[in-house]
Amino acid sequence: MYIVYSLMCLIFGTTFLAIKVGIDAGAPPFLFAGTRFFFAGLIVLVTVKILHGKIGLKPEMRKDVALVGIFMTAIMFGCLYWGERYISSSVAALLAATTPIMIAIVEWFQGVRENVWIKGSGLFISFIGVAVAVLPALGIDVTKEAILAVVVILAAEVGCVFGTMTSKKILAAGITSFVLNGWQMVIGGMLLVLLSVVAEPAVVGINDEVAFSWVYLVVLGSLAGHGSYYWLVRRAGPLLPSTWTYISPVIAQFVGYYFLSEYVSVYSFIGLGLVLGGVYLVSKAAALEKWLESLAGVPSKIEGE
Repeated sequence: MYIVYSLMCLIFGTTFLAIKVGIDAGAPPFLFAGTRFFFAGLIVLVTVKILHGKIGLKPEMRKDVALVGIFMTAIMFGCLYWGERYISSSVAALLAATTPIMIAIVEWFQGVRENVWIKGSGLFISFIGVAVAVLPALGIDVTKEAILAVVVILAAEVGCVFGTMTSKKILAAGITSFVLNGWQMVIGGMLLVLLSVVAEPAVVGINDEVAFSWVYLVVLGSLAGHGSYYWLVRRAGPLLPSTWTYISPVIAQFVGYYFLSEYVSVYSFIGLGLVLGGVYLVSKAAALEKWLESLAGVPSKIEGE
């Protein structure tokens, strides 16, 4: 099981590099992302159809599945692919690791006020970490496009949170994770391809680097990576596989430096440590608050009732 977990983290940690290689080689970002997810989604749905025979969606689920495809694939990855035209793959991976932080922000606006001080501390630490790691990596000549890319990716993370919450509701209604993932990629991929038709050049040059990156992202990133994730969810529950967000940014820092000579300094690792520390505080806020209460001798809410 831990071998599968290690491979999953390695795959997810290197997908940011593969995206950067393809974009730098001339691939239009929306078409590059759209075709990846559309074909990967088709492969997943065809495989499920052959093995289990059911890939249809109930009428009451179609709207929610479409929303998941829009937020978690079209918007999230459309912004990520576009953003990697102007920022390094390691910075993109670091920004993507802030998803738990965005969940906490969305929950705050929805009225969830539990463990507020611990979560607030985690939010503050993480944003400081993003600033420490990102600003030096952007270089001395900070461009407007690079700053915009950072803002756009972080904003897309918020949208991804809404998609995640919607997906939990759909899964609770009985749809399998593979069917949801397949339709999510097909819908999101189609939207990105349509966006490419409108916003990107009609003539696309395909070279070896673009082709290799695309195949890597489809086969390993979308199929093997997500397949491993859902296999681990079934075997070990959601906690273990979800911790890839702690590991993959570290991998992305090293592979980006090794293969593309991307900027890495002591600030990169200080910022990375702060972000991951903040993410840990947010994701473990309830357990940490209970532990602090036990140290102070304060009875928990359950014990006091």
